Amino acid sequence: MPINAGYFFKEAGTSFKRNWVMSFGAVVTIFLSLLLIGVSLLIGNVASSLIAGQEQKVNIQVFIKDDASQTDVEGLQRKLQTNDLVKQVDYVSKDQAFARFKRQTQQTPDIARNLEGNPLPASIEVQLHDTHNVQKVVNTIKATPEFKNIASPPNDPSQSIRYGQDIVKRLFNFTRVLRVVGIVFIVMLAVVSLIFINNTIRMAIYARRNELAIMRLVGASNWFIRMPFVFEGMMQAIVGSLMAIGVMLALQFLALPKIQNTIRFMPFGSTNGYIWVVSLILIAGGVLIGVFGSWIAMRRYLKV
Repeated sequence: MPINAGYFFKEAGTSFKRNWVMSFGAVVTIFLSLLLIGVSLLIGNVASSLIAGQEQKVNIQVFIKDDASQTDVEGLQRKLQTNDLVKQVDYVSKDQAFARFKRQTQQTPDIARNLEGNPLPASIEVQLHDTHNVQKVVNTIKATPEFKNIASPPNDPSQSIRYGQDIVKRLFNFTRVLRVVGIVFIVMLAVVSLIFINNTIRMAIYARRNELAIMRLVGASNWFIRMPFVFEGMMQAIVGSLMAIGVMLALQFLALPKIQNTIRFMPFGSTNGYIWVVSLILIAGGVLIGVFGSWIAMRRYLKV
C-alpha cells in the first residue's frame, strides 16, 4: 500500500492546531533546547580554536650554559631532530636571545640598557607535532647525556628546561572538562526535549482516543494510525530547530562581530562555515528527537 504523505501531514497539522497550546509548548521547549545546544557547539568551537592557538604556542626551551661543548649541543639537536614527536628544532644564540629580549621590552628600553653585558643564555627551542606529547619529549631530553653536559645550572639540570608546566597541565585539564561538560549538557537538553514531545503526543493521543478506536475497528493498520503522530513530532521539532537556527544566525552576523571588535586581543576562529554545520546538526537532531519522542509515547500509551 503506497504511503500518502500528504494525508499524514494534513492529519499532523490538524492535531497541531487542535492541541496548539501543548504543541506551542513543545515547539518552544525544542527551540530553547536546540538553541542552547547550538550556542554551546559554537562556543565550544570558539573555545577550541582559542585553546588550539594557545597549544601551538607551547614549546620546549633548553637553556645552554655559556661554556657548553658545541659537540654536546649539536648532539642533542640531532637526537631531537630524529624524534618522531618533534616538528622543528632551532638553536638560539646568546646574541639572538638578547635581540629578542630588546624587541619584547622596546616599550621600556631602559631595562635592556641597564643590563651589564648579555646575561641571557643560548637555548634550543623545540616545537612538537602534538603538544600533548610535551612531557614525553621533556623526559627524553632529561635522559640524554648531552643535556646533562650543557645544562645550566649543572647541579640542577631540570632548571634548564622551560615548557610552561603549570600552564600546559591547566590547559589540557580545561580542554577535557570542557568536552565532558559540553556532552553532558547536550544530552540533558536532548532528554528534556524528548520528555516534552512525549507528553505532547500523549495528550494528542488521549484527545483522539475515540477516533483512534474507530479507526482500529474499521481495519486501519498500526503504522497508519501511528504515522500522523510521528509527523506531528517531526513538525514540532523542525519548527523549533528552524527558530533556533534563525536566532543563531542573528547572533553570528550581528552580535559576534561586535564581540570580536571589543576583544581584539583574543583571536576568535571563523565560525562562518561551522554555523551551517551546526544548523544541519540541529535539524537532523530535531527530527530525530521528534520521531523518537513520538515513537516512545505511542509504544507506551497508544493501545492498538
